[in-house]
Amino acid sequence: MKDEITGIEMIYGKNPVFEAIRGFRKVFEVFGTKQSLNWLRKELRDNGISVNFRFSIADKQRLHNLCGHSDHQGLVASAEQFIYTSLRTILSRKPQIILIAAGITDVHNLGAIIRTAHLCGAGAVIIPERNSARISPAVVHTSAGATEHIPIVIEKSAAHTITVLKEHNYFVVATQKPDESADAVPIGELAPKETTAVVMGSEGEGLPTKILSRCDAKVFIPQAGIIDSFNVSVATGIVLYKIAERMKVF
Repeated sequence: MKDEITGIEMIYGKNPVFEAIRGFRKVFEVFGTKQSLNWLRKELRDNGISVNFRFSIADKQRLHNLCGHSDHQGLVASAEQFIYTSLRTILSRKPQIILIAAGITDVHNLGAIIRTAHLCGAGAVIIPERNSARISPAVVHTSAGATEHIPIVIEKSAAHTITVLKEHNYFVVATQKPDESADAVPIGELAPKETTAVVMGSEGEGLPTKILSRCDAKVFIPQAGIIDSFNVSVATGIVLYKIAERMKVF
C-alpha cells in the first residue's frame, strides 16, 4: 500500500521487511509487535547490520491498518518507493541470465517468479509497461523480499526488448506449452549460450506471435498429467533452474 501523500510504501512480513533493510531502499520506520521487533533486532545483530531508523511497537490491528493486509507477521516498514533499473544499466553489466516476464498480471505469480529468478542467478527481471503487474508491497511480500536484491526493469514492450537484447548478443528463449509449437524442444535438450534471456508468458494467453517470431529458440516442459499446464511461476522455476544448471551458474 502506497502512502498517497508522500509516496512511501508500506512493506509487510518478516522476510520482506528484513530484506528491504539490507537491500538498497531507504527504510524510514519499522512498526511491529514486541516479539517480532525482538526477532528483527536479533537478525540485524546476527548479520552485522546497523540501522538509523526508529522501531515502534504496534498491535496487530494497527499493523493491519498500516499495510492493509492481515498476513504482516507482526512487522510493517515504511520505505521509499521501489526504484526500477534501466535496461541500459543491465546491458552494461552483461548478466548471464535475464528473465522477461511478459503479461504476468497476478501479483502473487510475479512475486514468486522474481524470487525464483533471484535464486537461479538471473541478473535482471524485465517487465513490459503494459498488461503486467508492477512491483508493489504485495509483490515484495510474495517474493519473500527478493525484489530488494535483483534489478527490475520496466520496458515499453517485450518484443522491442528482445530485439535490443539480441543486438547485444543475447540468445533469447521462449517458453511454450508442449502442444503449442512444432519446433519447440524439451527444456532438457536446450543448449543455452553464454548470455541467455528467457521469456515467460501468461498462463492463459501464452506469448503472442510478435514475440515468438523474434526468439532464437522455443522450449517446453514435458509433463505427465492431463491438465493444461504448470503454473507460470512453477514453470519459470523449472526452466530457469535447467538453464542455470547448464550454464554452471551454481
